[in-house]
Amino acid sequence: MTIVTVVVPARNEENSIEDALRAVLQQDHPQQLMEVVVVDGCSDDDTADRAKRILDGSQLRRWTVLSNPERRTPSNLNRGLLWAEGDLIVRVDARSIIPRDYVRRLSQVMHDPNIAVAGGRQVAVARRSSLAARSIARALNNTHANGGSRYRNPKAASGPCDTAYLGVFRRDQLNEIGGWSDEFASNQDFEICRRMRSHGSIWYEADLPVRYEPRATYALLLAQYRRFGRWKAIYWGQTGDRPRPRQVVLLAGPGGLALAVAGLAIVRPRSLVAAATAGLVALLTIDEVGANSKASVAERLGSISAMTVIGAGWWSGALQEFIGGSSRRRSGTRGR
Repeated sequence: MTIVTVVVPARNEENSIEDALRAVLQQDHPQQLMEVVVVDGCSDDDTADRAKRILDGSQLRRWTVLSNPERRTPSNLNRGLLWAEGDLIVRVDARSIIPRDYVRRLSQVMHDPNIAVAGGRQVAVARRSSLAARSIARALNNTHANGGSRYRNPKAASGPCDTAYLGVFRRDQLNEIGGWSDEFASNQDFEICRRMRSHGSIWYEADLPVRYEPRATYALLLAQYRRFGRWKAIYWGQTGDRPRPRQVVLLAGPGGLALAVAGLAIVRPRSLVAAATAGLVALLTIDEVGANSKASVAERLGSISAMTVIGAGWWSGALQEFIGGSSRRRSGTRGR
């Protein structure tokens, strides 16, 4: 059987790392053919020690917990890649819980030499019982409000896709392309899948649900998606790729909506109430049609609030980079 190296990048994840590693140790792939490296970005909490306590006493082929003073996800991953000896690299994030057959099933998928990267389905699961946490998870699981990513769509069938969630890679191919790019503090999944296409297709395995713990507050969610939007704009600028149709809509939508609202306010101010009501009904319809579960009225309202935060955060982050990036290019400087 194949020797695999599970690489876990982490920083300040003391509340999640233990569950993530327990799921790794419970795989039905033999532990003697697995090695695990946790790369801790100099956490301010007990992440590293908790990881060591879970891994200590396991039957793994090898394991270690490394410290990375650079504190960036790509460099965490590359330090893990440098340590690895496995034929396959299996990325597992500290906020993810992989199913028991994850390593074995995706190792089998990677027997196909035409596949370069494989991954499963992301399923957001609230760790906290708060209304905000439950609402955010509901929004992220909505098939019509998740950005169109195949790995977030429970109705999508297995097959080729544009990017993989987490990802399983061949170590020699990762080394050949230089590993993860340190230029991308975020959006590194999409960027590395783009380069890995030189070795084959990107594969989505539909019936391998990976539980993901999303941010539990709207403020943290906003910051996360502002970062996603900014780094997506950086990706477009550095690679020459262009926004996909759904991203063009998201980029243009808020501006068009603002103009429409301003026009109504000037021409027919009384129509604003009707427009707002129609918008609320549309969002509630998206929540109802795209959700995979029933929910209370409060949770549904919280879910559409989360959708709004996700869209606004992504849009404002991308706009910030478009404006700031243009200024930096004119001045000949670069920003992180």
